[in-house]
Amino acid sequence: MSGLAHIAVKKGFKVSGSDIATNANIESLKHLGVTIFNSHMANQVNSSMTIVYSTDIKGDNPEFQASQQLGCRLWHRSDMLNFLLNGKISLAVTGTHGKTTTSSLLANLLVSAKKEPSFAVGGILREFNTNAAFGTGEHFVLEADESDRSFLKYSPHGAIVTNVDADHLEYYQYSMDNLKGAFKEFCDQVQEKDLLFWCHDDEVLAAIQPSQQSYGEHPHSRWRVANFTAAETGIQFDLHHGNNCYKAINLALKGRHNALNGAAIFGMGIALGIDEMVIRQLFKKFQGVKRRCEIKADVDGMLFIDDYAHHPTEIVTTLEGLKKAYPKRRFLVVFQPHRYSRTQNCLGMYGTIFNACDYLFFTDIFSAGENPIDGLTVQKIISEVSLSSSLSYQYAPRHNLAEQVNKSLSAGDLVVSLGAGDITKITDEILALRKARI
Repeated sequence: MSGLAHIAVKKGFKVSGSDIATNANIESLKHLGVTIFNSHMANQVNSSMTIVYSTDIKGDNPEFQASQQLGCRLWHRSDMLNFLLNGKISLAVTGTHGKTTTSSLLANLLVSAKKEPSFAVGGILREFNTNAAFGTGEHFVLEADESDRSFLKYSPHGAIVTNVDADHLEYYQYSMDNLKGAFKEFCDQVQEKDLLFWCHDDEVLAAIQPSQQSYGEHPHSRWRVANFTAAETGIQFDLHHGNNCYKAINLALKGRHNALNGAAIFGMGIALGIDEMVIRQLFKKFQGVKRRCEIKADVDGMLFIDDYAHHPTEIVTTLEGLKKAYPKRRFLVVFQPHRYSRTQNCLGMYGTIFNACDYLFFTDIFSAGENPIDGLTVQKIISEVSLSSSLSYQYAPRHNLAEQVNKSLSAGDLVVSLGAGDITKITDEILALRKARI
C-alpha cells in the first residue's frame, strides 16, 4: 500500500491514508506531502475520493463503511496497481515463495541497464531504500500476489513464476486443485510467452508446462542451474541454455533457492536484450531486500541475521542456505509463528524444518490482527518438533525473549530471527540489553 501511495504521488495525485501505527514507510510518505491519519475514522473520507484498500481491511472498518455510504469509487490495491500499469510493459513476479527477492532483483537489473523502470514490490530494496518507484522508462516490475487471488487481475507482458505451495488456501476453498488452477489461469494471461519464466523444479508448474522458458536444476530445464556452491559472501552457479554455458555466476545472496531466482532473472535479462556483463555485475553487488537474510549486526564476534520466513517451506530453505554459508558457526534460531490461521493450516509440517540449526528458541504466535483460535498456541509446534527431532530448544514468552536469548549467546554465534511479525526487533532488543550491562 505504501508503494502504491508513493507512485500515486509521483504521478501527481493528491494522496492521503490512515494507519494506527507508524514506521519508516509512513514517515517517507509524509515527506512527500501525503496526509497520514493515525486512526480509522469515517470523517476522514469524502465523496470525491477514490478509496484504495488492502485485503486486510474488513467490512466493519469505519472508513470502508463510509466509502460505501458516500458512493466513493472503491478499488482493491490490485485495481490501483493495474491502473498504474497502464501504458507500461509490465513484468510480474508471482509464486508462493520468493516473490519479493526475485522482483527486487529484476527491478535492480533494469535500473542497472539504464531502463529507468517503475516498480512496486513487497519489501524495501536496500539499494534504493524504497519499495516503489515511478520511472520514465517503459517497463514496470510488479509483485503479483497469489495469496488473495488478486494476481488474476493482471495480464502482464512477461512474468516469472517461482513455485506453488499450500499457503493462504482459505482463498482457494482449501483446495490445492483450485490453487493450481489459479496459477494456470495466471500463466495463460501472460501476453508474451517467450517472457514467461517458470521453475521446472516445482512439480505443479512442471505439470502445467506454461511456456518454453523453464529454469531450475531439473535436467529438462531450458535454463539449467549446475555446479552450485555457497560461501559467506554469496552463491555461485553455472547456467546452461542451449549451446551456451554462462559459467561462474556470482550472486550476493544466500541459499540454493536464490540460485533458482537468479537463473530466472538472468534468463529474463538475456531475453530483454540486456548485456551479460551488466547482469553479472548487478548480481555481484545486489544488496538484497530488508528482512530477507538481512545482516542486522556483527557484534562481539556474533552475527545477527533477520529473515521474513514464516511458512515451513521458507523456513527450511532459509536455514539450509544459512548453514551452508556459515558452516563453522554455532547456529541459533529465534522463531515467532505468524498468524493463528497459518499456524493451524501448517500443523504437521513443522517437525524437522529447524534441523539445520543447533539451538532453537520459540516464542508466542504473532496474531497480525487475527483472533486467537481455541487451543492453538506455540506449544502445538513445539510438540511436533520434540516428537520428530532431537534438536535442543526452549520456549520464552515474547516479553522475556531477548533476555533469554542473550543469556545463551557466545562469541562466534550466528543468531537468526525468523518470522513476519515483531520478531524483527529482537536484535535491537538484545543489543540494548548487552549495552546496558557494559
